[in-house]
Order: sequence, then structure tokens, then C-alpha cells
Amino acid sequence: MPKPHNSTVSAARLRIQGLYRLLAALMIGLALVLGTAAKPVIEIGTTVKVVNVVRAKTLNRRLKLGDNVVYQETVSTGKASAVDILLIDESTLIMGETSELILDRMVYNPNRGVVEGTLTAVRGIFRFSTSGVKMDFTINTPVATIGVRGTQFDVLTKPTETEIAVHEGTIEVTSAAGTERVSRGQVYSVNIQGVGRIKAEPSPEMKKSTALMLTLVADQGSQEAANQSRQQTQPESQSQAQTQATALPPSASLAFQNSVAGKNKENLLYMDLAGGRLVIELRPDLAPRHVSRVKELARQGFYDGLSFHFVRRGYVAETGDPTGTGTGGSGHTLKAEFSDVPFERGTVGMSHEKDDPDSADSQFFIALGRAPNLEGKYTVIGKVIHGLELADSLKTGRPPKTPDKIVQFRVGVDAK
Repeated sequence: MPKPHNSTVSAARLRIQGLYRLLAALMIGLALVLGTAAKPVIEIGTTVKVVNVVRAKTLNRRLKLGDNVVYQETVSTGKASAVDILLIDESTLIMGETSELILDRMVYNPNRGVVEGTLTAVRGIFRFSTSGVKMDFTINTPVATIGVRGTQFDVLTKPTETEIAVHEGTIEVTSAAGTERVSRGQVYSVNIQGVGRIKAEPSPEMKKSTALMLTLVADQGSQEAANQSRQQTQPESQSQAQTQATALPPSASLAFQNSVAGKNKENLLYMDLAGGRLVIELRPDLAPRHVSRVKELARQGFYDGLSFHFVRRGYVAETGDPTGTGTGGSGHTLKAEFSDVPFERGTVGMSHEKDDPDSADSQFFIALGRAPNLEGKYTVIGKVIHGLELADSLKTGRPPKTPDKIVQFRVGVDAK
């Protein structure tokens, strides 16, 4: 049998070597895929406002409203961009333009009854606002570590310096300069050389960066609110609107009359606030048990005088707790009645305890903006059809220092 020509042998060898390389590449790719799949994807928070370009580098995606952010996610913002993230303990994190943050860890420790976590502020401007949940987490910057127990503060971090302005509570800042307690109204800066000092006010750079960050996230929410308000409000002059608000009862408003015309008043709730009347149209077709219970409590006068104990502009306004803390109720819980109705601006949902959807009682909330992170997790009972701008103007906080209260809450057929 004749031997193959040398060129033929070489070609065969090249083909075999090519197959080996292809097989090796496939095996490496498979290992990478399996390795990625094996890595746990743990939700740490949800975006409630996204302005312009915000990227999640870990999963290589551009964040949108309602997206989850996960364990070890690196989030970055572009020029004139910002993001507002609701963390799992209901604390909030706002990032301004050209900022970067790593969400290292955030978990609930049942043994200690606290939320523990670590965040790394790589660069940029941030605002942290903690919830009422007990917490013990740290924020690392290039030159310092910030210990957080419950507070609101801003951080401007650069490779060689960190500046912190505390608005509520107290934090501890540890660096080469030692450990410094920074309290409400104080500003502290520390640099890479270990020089730290308390200042009377933020630097001009921090003031400018903070103002732009808050303007970006506020403008997105206020634009949506303004658009809906224009659609709901009749074309009246400012003086006419003021006259109606001060001289006429809530039921005399032309806008109010138009909103309830032809509606079944047995399925309307009239919420009278200091600034006017807000109307909710109930959906017994979606949640008959919840709707029936809220109407029963309204007829008992249960909601009269109760405060809005949690208000976050552009997100939700929550009420219905006689203790005003977000932990109370009427003592009668309900099983969840979830639906596929989206949480759009004005949607009304029933509150429940974290991780227990069958614990809804008397508390409910009004969505002040799109909230896809709530969908499929909270029972929808209706939607605001008049006066939503009143909810937009409620004092914010958890709870607010001087919360707004419900003057009177009645089923439409029973109200004047």
C-alpha cells in the first residue's frame, strides 16, 4: 500500500489539531457556563427609579425600572444619570452620575434579628437612607469604612478622599485617622494620608453633586405626576382652584363629580385629607375578601385620624396602622388574593408582613409611580381615580416627623 504524501499527512495533522483545539474551547466554555450557573443569584434590591444610563456590570446588562440587583453586583451610572434602589430591608440607596458601587452582601440574620451587609462605594456620590429594620452593615470606600446602624447620609468618594454629610442619626467612620463618630448635621472628610476633620458644611463639589443627584431622581417622579395630574384636572384658573379648595366641600369639586359619575358608589372609598378629597375605586372582582374587609373597617371609622406612616416620593404612601409605626393592624389577617394587574401610578395594594403574603390586615398603600417590583407580591384592591396629587404632597419618611393624617375615610355610598 503506498504511503500518503507528506502534504497529506500535514493536512491531516492540522485537521486533528484543529479538532482538539475546538474540543478544548468547547470544554472551557462549558465549564465557564456551568460555573456561572452554579454561582448563586441572590436578590439584594430592586430599582424604583432609573434615569438615563445605568449598568449592572456583573451580569452585563442595562438596568431598567423594576429590575433586581443581586449579590456581588457592580452598578455604575453614566453622565447625567442616576438610580434609586430599594434594598431588601426597605432601606434606599440613590446613586448620582458617574458613580460606581459594589453590592457585596446583604442578608437577614434571624439569630440577631438584624440585616447585615457590606457595600463598596468605588467612586461618585451616594445617598443612603436606612429603614426602621435593625441593621448592622458597613460601606467601604477607598480610604475609609463607614459603620451604619440607622441613619440618612450622603457620601462623596474619590480615590484619595471621602466626604460624608449626616442628615439623621449617627455613623462611625474608621480610617487611617482613627475612628470618628459623625452625628446629625455634621460633615466629615478624610483623605488617603489619614487626615480627617469635622467641617461646618459640605464642600462645593459635594453640594453640587448631591443637588444634581436629587434633581435627577426627583424630576423623573415629578414629571410622571405632573402628566397624570394634567389629565385628571379640569382646565381651571389658579384662583378658581384655590377658591374650591378653601370655600367648597370636597363633593362640590367639578373634577370630583366627573370622576365619580356613573360609578357604583358601593365600590368607591372617599379619603378626606387636609388638602382635599382622594377617591379610590375598589376592585372586588380581583380581591373580594380584602375589599370587603377594608369597607367594613371604613364603616367602623377605623381609618379616621390614622397617619401615613411610610411615604416615599415616587414610590408609595402607606397608611392603615393605628400605632403609626407600620407594625399594627386590626387583628384580622387575610389570605393573599394576587392578580396580574400591574402596580401603576395610583394602584392601591394591601400591605403584609415581609415573607408572609397571608398576613394582610388593615394597612394599605398607594403607588406613587410604576412599581413592577411589587407585582405578584401584593394584593391589588383598587386604584385612585381622583386626587392623586394629594398623595404626592404627603410628608415623606418612615415615619415622617409630622405625618399627614386621614381626616375621614368612608365608603362612597355612605359619604356626603
